Amino acid sequence: MPRSHIDKHKLIDAVKEFFEVTADHELATILRLQPSAISKIRRGTNKISPLIILRIHLLTEVPVKELLSYCRKDEIDI
Repeated sequence: MPRSHIDKHKLIDAVKEFFEVTADHELATILRLQPSAISKIRRGTNKISPLIILRIHLLTEVPVKELLSYCRKDEIDI
């Protein structure tokens, strides 16, 4: 699997692990996103928005800087 594909999933997978959920749609529900939002991020259709980073931060209390460290800069819509 190409490295760029692996990097794209680090944050999503870490947050799923934090919330102990296995499905992307469960994570979308927790983050109050449309069910397809996580899928679109994984496929590269959408980037990770500042709103998603903020929601993850508020729910997990993980510092934003640490959350951003899971992603490449080109994967974040900032």
